Formats: sequence, structure tokens, C-alpha cells
Amino acid sequence: MTTFFKTKTNQNKPSVRGKSLENDLRALLNDERSFDISLKCSDGVTLRACKNILATRSDVFNNIIFNKSKAEIKNIIFTRINSTIMKVILEFLYTSNIKKVDLSVKEFIDMYYAASCFKLSELQKDIIEFTKKILKDGDKDLGKQLLSQYVEIFAIKSYNGMSKLLIDSVAKFRLNPLEDDSLSLLGLKYLLSKTFEIKVPFATTEFELFKYTLIKIKKLIIKGYLPTHDSTFNMDYEPIIVKGIQKQLKPLLPYFDLHRMDFMCIMNYIEPLNIFPSERMLDAYRCKIDENISAQENESRLIRGIPIFRWQAYHERIIELNYGFQVSKDGFTVQVNDNSIKSMIADMLIKGKGIYEWDIVIEKLHKTVWIGICDYDKTLEENVIIYIQKYHGWVLCSDGYIYHKKDCKRYGTELKEGDIITIHLNMTEKSVAFSINGEKHPIVSDWKITSKIIPVVSLRQGSKLRIQPHLNELS
Repeated sequence: MTTFFKTKTNQNKPSVRGKSLENDLRALLNDERSFDISLKCSDGVTLRACKNILATRSDVFNNIIFNKSKAEIKNIIFTRINSTIMKVILEFLYTSNIKKVDLSVKEFIDMYYAASCFKLSELQKDIIEFTKKILKDGDKDLGKQLLSQYVEIFAIKSYNGMSKLLIDSVAKFRLNPLEDDSLSLLGLKYLLSKTFEIKVPFATTEFELFKYTLIKIKKLIIKGYLPTHDSTFNMDYEPIIVKGIQKQLKPLLPYFDLHRMDFMCIMNYIEPLNIFPSERMLDAYRCKIDENISAQENESRLIRGIPIFRWQAYHERIIELNYGFQVSKDGFTVQVNDNSIKSMIADMLIKGKGIYEWDIVIEKLHKTVWIGICDYDKTLEENVIIYIQKYHGWVLCSDGYIYHKKDCKRYGTELKEGDIITIHLNMTEKSVAFSINGEKHPIVSDWKITSKIIPVVSLRQGSKLRIQPHLNELS
């Protein structure tokens, strides 16, 4: 149960008439002498209230009460609002406040739905603000629970403050195909449809998003299905099972962009499924092969929205324990527990084409830090996570120089605590540039960037670096 309250009040202190308008009106909630209207709720419980207060405080109630006959308003029926939620609505209408109420995940969205029905914008804002708080304090599955509940209550085409908050909450965590979670298939469809063309911070690549969807559908169709990396794209099942999988996938296919997938992934995994229309497959291949296609088509990065990176140790906490790192609970900040120089990579491989941008915030600075990118394949060979060397990959150092291997040259002024470094990586042109506090510096022309890149930082004890999405793209 989640406890929702707008303000705290001293419930032990006796109320004195005339001293507090809020308390006097709250007393009317239980004063039968003022009741002249009945509200029959979806759970069969009938609540009583004062119609003049309801009509004065809500345009919806005003229209119901004064546009119906006296007989009709004596017992108004609400088929989608239960008595628990209606009591909260009445308390808000009477007092503009809510003392305290315990709600389940389902009822929490129910309350927002009721506030929307009665057009109570201030209550909607309060619910959204409180939802932000519980999402911040709760685990990453809570947003999936709430979004799944949201689409059960609201129309699939709806879009409002609550749905935006829940979409952002789910999108900012990488969707792992091999993990069980609470996101329903309908909730997933809503997420896919609302993020297909709108730029929001997103942590899952398009191909991984498709894998996640396919595995979720297989779990629904195949009893006891246990996903593995090898079984994800296997369709060697009875014809009735294959048809069931295809039937569930078909309405979701319009919300996947093949241009955001790697050529080899399309050829080796997507095409053999034989589920996308041939025209879309041909168009995807054409865009991957033909270098003369317009830049907008050909430069699609392999993720929808604004890429969200976290430090790799967020997903593999053994790295943190064994190698002396300290990564925050949300996975965005990294520190080192000893004075040796160590490097930490992000959790997303960058390949293909397109422009990728992200920020590194220097929250604490001790001596020197290095910020930039490294070759992914080289990283695997040399285990960059515990790489004890000052310069790795292509990096901007806090001394104001840029480094690649042993080559260095002056790039800008020395960095300091509080500075925000933006990395501008153009995978189409294989180029990189840096911005310092919003001021963009030139592309490093003599750097030759490879085809598989991953963000990296190097630091020692006393420094603290935060990686975050570069949100200027949204403006």
C-alpha cells in the first residue's frame, strides 16, 4: 500500500468551529444533516454528500446536478470510480486538501483517473508530484506497474501529465529481455507507440527493445518458457504456437523502426522471423547499403529518443565490489575508493551511424580526470574497467588537453568542479568534439574514430563524475 497525503495535520488537536475553514468543511463530510445527494460507486457502496458544495467546487458535478431532474440526482451512479477513491475526491472538494489515505498501485491510478473525470487540475498536479516522489524512492519495476495499470484504465490514445511521467520512468531504465518484470503487453504497446516519434530519454536500443518484446510475447504463448540468449529468435515451434506469437507481434510492428537496427542484426535475426512486410525490409536494407540516401534517413542512430547511459558497474555490481569503485544507486555517478587511476565504461555500445551526445558532470575533482570515448573491441581485450593508465581512447583531460594514446594537444581551459562536459560523437563522419558548459569546441580533426565506441572516464579517489543525457536536443 502507498500512503498519499498532501499535508500533515495534527489529528489529536480538537477542532474549534470558526477557527479553521478547512476543518469546519471537513466536519461536513460526516454531518448527515447536510446530505442531499447520493453517489453510488462502482463497488456498490453509496456515499452521501452536499450537492451545493459539489456543484460549487466542480464544473462536472455542477453540470450533472443542475442539468438533471431532482429524481435523477438523488442517486447518481459512477461505474468506474469506487468508494475509496470517491471519498478522496469528496475530501478534496470539501477542503482542497487530503489528510492521509492508503492506496494500492491500482487505486493510485484510479485516483488520477477520477481527478481527470472531475477536471480537478490541482488534485491531478498533487498526484503527479507524489508519483514522482514514490518513483524516485521505489525500485525500477514500480513505473512498469503503474504504466500497466494506467493503460487498463485510460484509452490507449490518451496522453497526459501522468502518462508522460510513467513513460519517462520506464524508458530511463534499460529493458532487459532476460528479466521478469511487471510491464504488461498493453503497457509495452503504449510505451512503443508514444516513444516511436517523440524524443524522450531512452536507455534501450531498438534491437534490444525488439528482443524484449519478442521474449515477453513468448512468455505469454509458451507455457514455462525460460528465455536465453540463444533461444530468443528461435521459432522452431508447433505451427499453432508460431501463429500465436505472430498474432501478438503484428499490432506492435508499426512501432519498431528497422532503420534504428544494425544491418547484421536485421539480416541474421529479424529477417528470418518473416514477420515484417517485405517493403519495410527492402527499405531498411536500401538505407543501410546506399550511401547516397538523404542524411536524415541514413544517419538514424540505433536508439529511439535521447540516449541514456549508466556506468557498467550499475548492472554488474561485482565490478564495484572487486575493483574499488563506488557507483550510485541510480547508476549515474562513479567514484574510486583508492588513489590509483581507474577507468569505467558506460553500459551501451555505440555503432552504426548517427549523432550521439551525452554529458559528464564533474561533481568533485581531485587532481586529474579524463572524459571521452574508447574503442569497444580494444576495451574487451584490455579490460578497461580496471585499466591502470592515464590515457585510454580519445579523451579530454581536466588539464585542458586532449589525448589519444601518447599524442596530446591543447584544446581548452582547465576544467573545474561543477563543469559540464558534453561529448558530441558523430558516428557517420567518425568525428568527435567537446563542449564545456555549453560552449562547443572544434572537432578534433586528426582523430580516427573506430566503428564500435563506448563512453569512458578515468579518475582517482576524491573525484566524482556523473553521466547524464544531453537534453538540449529536446529544446
